[in-house]
This record gives sequence, structure tokens and C-alpha cells, in this order.
Amino acid sequence: MVNQKDVAKKARVSSATVSAVINQNKFVSENFKNRVLEAIEELDYEPDIIARSLRSKKSNSIGLIVVNILSQAYSIIAKAAEDIAYKHNFNLIVCNSDDDPQKELDYLKVLSSNKVAGIILTPSGGNAEYVNKLIRKGIKIVLLDRFIEGVDCDIVIAEHKIASYNATKYLIDQGFKKIAIICGPQNITSGQERFRGYREAINEAGISEDKNLIKIGTFKKQSGMAYVKELMKGVTKPDAIFTANLDLTLGAIEMIKHMKLNIPEDISIIGYDDSEWFKILTPPITVVAHTSYEYGADAIKLLIERIIDDRNEREPVIKIVKTKMHIRGSVKKL
Repeated sequence: MVNQKDVAKKARVSSATVSAVINQNKFVSENFKNRVLEAIEELDYEPDIIARSLRSKKSNSIGLIVVNILSQAYSIIAKAAEDIAYKHNFNLIVCNSDDDPQKELDYLKVLSSNKVAGIILTPSGGNAEYVNKLIRKGIKIVLLDRFIEGVDCDIVIAEHKIASYNATKYLIDQGFKKIAIICGPQNITSGQERFRGYREAINEAGISEDKNLIKIGTFKKQSGMAYVKELMKGVTKPDAIFTANLDLTLGAIEMIKHMKLNIPEDISIIGYDDSEWFKILTPPITVVAHTSYEYGADAIKLLIERIIDDRNEREPVIKIVKTKMHIRGSVKKL
């Protein structure tokens, strides 16, 4: 097996110089650096990253735990995180929690045992104590999209309540009064805030809340499908629906098509989160959204900044990502 001594011999430099190039912890002239890199490539040398991190108690690995990697929004977030991590010589380990607190805890333990330098976490709830334990151990944490009560760390979050309020108000401004919402769980902050925004807009407009128009489930496509079917066959049929994330919107659209209904003639729909597909559907889908790539990029930049400046004692940062309304063709004017 090729080791650092072999690389040093091939490059005609000392082992210390090879180590400095690999760890990027000392100045090395361009001439020596290029010789070392050429030798590494020719010999197909792979540094023992785990062993090195155990010796130095530092790692160039970062964990990313998202709730659904199959969701387009989270795939884009992961892509942004990987792009920027790679540019800064960090490896990204992506984990999928399925919004399951136990699975999330298992992954947090795995990442901790692998000596990661930091973790970006979209929390599913219930692991505040362990997350605080990791912070005390020196692992940098950035929460993405959701708060955890009792955890004090950097957060990147969208303006969930404002976006939901704006989406609902847009429907009201078009003349709708029977407005349904399909939203995610109320034990996580993103679900809570999106429902609050809907409720605030409805109440402000003097529209009575109708429990038959309020559907709370998961943030998964299946909830969107099931609840559209319930709504369209229910006691109070909505004339417009607000779906509170991308997967719910996809599920809702699929079920509307399956029921042979037309958007927006039979039912208007506005979604939270955007997709390239929404622009080319017939009709294109109106949404309120932030940019998923920006979301992931903000989180990884914040985390890397914390890792690199390990002595930085500044207060935790709350980065709020703005949302924007994209008016297309899925909402008619009454």
C-alpha cells in the first residue's frame, strides 16, 4: 500500500512537505506543491482521512441530515451543500432521517463517532438533549428550516409564517372564501408557522375557520393526494387549496388530475416551494417560495465559517431567507 514516504520519495521532498500539502496547514512553494500533487496522482495515493482526524481530533467531514432526500427541495439543498463543501476541501456525508426522531438520533450518533467537524440538521423533533451534547463536545451545528426549542446554535430558516400568510391572502384577494390548507405536522416549527400564516390571513379577512377545510398530516406527497380526495368529496368543498410544501403540491396536483378535475376551472391551487416542473405544467403552478440552492448554500457557508474560526465566540446567527410569490396560471380570479 502506498504511503506518505512513497509520495515523498517520488516527489523528491520530505515527508513533512507531503503532510503540509495534504493537510494545508503550512506554506509550501508552488514548485514543491505541484511535485507532491503529481506524485499523489501517479501513485494513486489516498490519505487516511479517518486516522488523520483521530490523531488531530479534527476532521474535514461534515454531516447533512435532511428529512427526505427524494424531495426535489432537499436534493437541491444537498447539491448546494456538496458544491460549497467540496470547494473548501470538506467531505459531505448525507443522511436521510425520514422525519423519524429515532433515525435522526441514530445518524447523529454515527456522525459524532466519525468525528465530523460539523452537522447541518433539518430536525424532526425530540433530540434537543443530544444535539446540545454534541455542541458541548465542540461539534458545530447549523439548524436548517426548523428550530429546536432549547438548542442555541446557528439557524438558517425561511420566513414560513409570512410566506404562508402571503399565499393565503393572495387567494383571498382573488375573491376566494372557501380556502383549504394541506399542511405538515404541528410538532415541528415549519409546520406550525405555515399553519399560523394561513390562519392569520383567514381571520384578518373575517372568514370563519372551517375545520373541514383544514388538513394536517405529513409533509409527504401521500398526504397531498389523500387530503385532496377528502376535500373534494367532503361536506365543504373548497374553491382553492394552499399546499404547504413541494411534495404536498405534487400529491395534490396528481389527485386533482386523477379525479378528472381541471386547474384552475374546478379548483385553484397555490403551493409553498417551487419546482422547475411547476413552470411547464398546464397550467403552470402559482407558488410562494425561496430558492432551495440558496438555502443549502447559506447553511454550509455558516457552518464552515464556524469550523474554520473555531475560537469565534460570537452569538448564534439566525439567517432568514426571504420568499417570493411566483404568479402563474393555477389560480383564477373570481
